[in-house]
Amino acid sequence: MRFVVTFITAIAGTFVAVWFVANIALRFTGVPKGFPPFTVLPLLSGVVGGFIGASAVYLLLTTISTNPNRSMFFVSIGVLALSFGLPLRLSFTKSPRFAGVTPSAQMVLALLHTTIATAAVTVLTSSKRFSA
Repeated sequence: MRFVVTFITAIAGTFVAVWFVANIALRFTGVPKGFPPFTVLPLLSGVVGGFIGASAVYLLLTTISTNPNRSMFFVSIGVLALSFGLPLRLSFTKSPRFAGVTPSAQMVLALLHTTIATAAVTVLTSSKRFSA
């Protein structure tokens, strides 16, 4: 039960952090006020989805790896690097929803991905829940 409370608290704290950064970013990145990646629902789904995805990977690693924390560290770096492709792809989209994307907004999105990944990996690998 303690792990569940810690996990939910971490999700809530991470959401507050990324929401705060996204609201500050609206002021200096030059994107329109309703820029979709900086709105509440995409931020919330990114945080919750990131934590759930990281949890699934970590659970798998605890069953197949002799050192799941080290494995999680390296897997998460690879997945994080791949996730940077999402903000970069906004440069090439023709969708009017993402009109006005700037390089600084893309850097903030990469920062948000990094924040979520760091929080999820930290909570999962520091928990005694999965330890033998």
